[in-house]
Amino acid sequence: MTFEIGSILFVKDYQLPTKIKNKFFIVIGISDGDILLLSMTTSQLYFDESLIKHGVIIDRDMSVYCFEQNRMIGRNGFAFRKNTFISHRANIHAFNSEKLDSLNIEYIDCLIKEEIIELIYSFYKRTPPKYTTIFERILSMLSE
Repeated sequence: MTFEIGSILFVKDYQLPTKIKNKFFIVIGISDGDILLLSMTTSQLYFDESLIKHGVIIDRDMSVYCFEQNRMIGRNGFAFRKNTFISHRANIHAFNSEKLDSLNIEYIDCLIKEEIIELIYSFYKRTPPKYTTIFERILSMLSE
């Protein structure tokens, strides 16, 4: 199973540490060994509501990327129904093709080019150095 960078995926019955839940993922990169880097999304609010805006939000020591509710972010018109956030902290998951095949994945849409560039750039600036080279390569490719 392969997806292009920016693919918005809906995974049914995803096993979290304490429960099973339906979750959205966005493909933000492809690494060596056919491993996809995916970022889990949440609609839970962990900071002051007055800070909500589309794009990067920084509140004290928390940094998130926000997809505003009902804002079209997908090439085919997809928009989240609720304000949806991706934390820059510990939210990148690497799955190999075997793990992806074991999941119940529904392809939803693909982010518009400007949106995926902004999202990846926000992670590039705020994630561990081990992802720096991957994000630089992806940003370079998307900017062509």
